[in-house]
Amino acid sequence: MRVRELTEIQREDVAIYYRRTYMAKAIIEIPTLDMEIPISFTIETGPLGDKHLYLDPFKSDEYPVVPIKKALIEYISTMDTEGKLP
Repeated sequence: MRVRELTEIQREDVAIYYRRTYMAKAIIEIPTLDMEIPISFTIETGPLGDKHLYLDPFKSDEYPVVPIKKALIEYISTMDTEGKLP
């Protein structure tokens, strides 16, 4: 199981400058099929520059949620580090 990509990434306007909120569709590759899951997440920058990623709850009937959540957090963190998020 791996995250192939995030599509339709949209940044929501938030009044707090150190929080960025996004909505997207995650394409997850599972050995038997590809799933498309709508997700939303928030990246918050702490006072010392550290970043915290919060992934809102989502539902998956085909695969356990915990491994998907872990893979998504790693994928999103990498995208943010590389500057690929709007």
